[in-house]
Amino acid sequence: MVAGMAALTAAGVGLAVTGLSTVRNSTAGDYQQTTAPDEPGYQARVVPTPTMAVLQRGPGGVLAGAWLLALEPGDDGGAVLLVPTTTVVAAAGAAGGEATLAEVYRRDGAAAAAQAMGQAVTVAVAEHTEVDDERWARLVDPVGQVEVTLDETVGAWPAGEVALAPDEVGPFLAAREEGETDLDRLERQQLFWSAWLPLVAEAGPDAVPGEVGTGIGRFVLGVSWGGGTAAPLPVRREDGPVGGAGGRGGGAANGVVFRPDAALLGDFVARTVPYPTSPVPGARIRVRLLNGTRDAGLTNLVARELVAGGAEVTIAGNAMSLDEAETTVAYTGADHKHLATWLAGRLGGTRVEETPGGEDTSVASDEEIDVTVILGHDAEDLIGR
Repeated sequence: MVAGMAALTAAGVGLAVTGLSTVRNSTAGDYQQTTAPDEPGYQARVVPTPTMAVLQRGPGGVLAGAWLLALEPGDDGGAVLLVPTTTVVAAAGAAGGEATLAEVYRRDGAAAAAQAMGQAVTVAVAEHTEVDDERWARLVDPVGQVEVTLDETVGAWPAGEVALAPDEVGPFLAAREEGETDLDRLERQQLFWSAWLPLVAEAGPDAVPGEVGTGIGRFVLGVSWGGGTAAPLPVRREDGPVGGAGGRGGGAANGVVFRPDAALLGDFVARTVPYPTSPVPGARIRVRLLNGTRDAGLTNLVARELVAGGAEVTIAGNAMSLDEAETTVAYTGADHKHLATWLAGRLGGTRVEETPGGEDTSVASDEEIDVTVILGHDAEDLIGR
């Protein structure tokens, strides 16, 4: 899993924003004209990273695969996050408690499973779609066979080089030998995605049937064209049934389930979903990120650190001064102090200050944000430390 994370691009991801001709006045709640995005005081709303959950319906209606696709700005690149179907998630609705992702899918359907997957990854899932063997065959048919190399035999596919025909893809992705855990299957799913995406990129828009400007066509093409990566969600193994994990449709093999690894999850999300939104209210710290220097690259650099620390950047722009010496994390109200302190620690222990509402529109909080981060010339050094 660490190797998969290292393979993800380490380059800064471009920031996509809306409202490029307006600047937010956080106390009055109106908009004022500004000359250009490089002017002091300019602010704009950040466009969240587009996300789609792809859920595979296997034999008997059980969940056989769960993947979160994320696109970079302009649909040029992205990532495929592979999530074990036996990942422990929060069970919504009257049942409450915990269950595996597969059990949520069996009991509550695809929409509930997509939402639960988003909570496990700490990323809101904007869209979801289901695929079965027939749909996989249609999706892969334009590129023909997909070649993978297997370390061990699984089902009808022997160890060694295997050429999967389109109608074999669905059964192959769902296959799991007796005694295997969901991570064994996940490794083979990663092999498939890593082999299929380059074929799609080489074949162009006709490599995915149907609509390519929306839905799964948009996501698969966008990820493939930018050389996107397929990487498994970092998880920890846990033995023993959890909630419905051992029951019908729970999908747990040998009673083994998995939980997201909190120690690795933040950096993983920052690499794969650079501008996430919170899957449920309060799950992420809402941040306004203002650059107080003329180094535009600082914004993306720091945004990644903030996202890794559990933030979502909702507003980005420039401070009222572009010659700030010291980075500051500002908050309004005692209930936001712990959030500001946490993010300041993520940025190397920078200064934290409380700003009374309405006294300084460059840092005052409003109903859309929890914390304002103003970057100074020390920002890059702080992150390095």
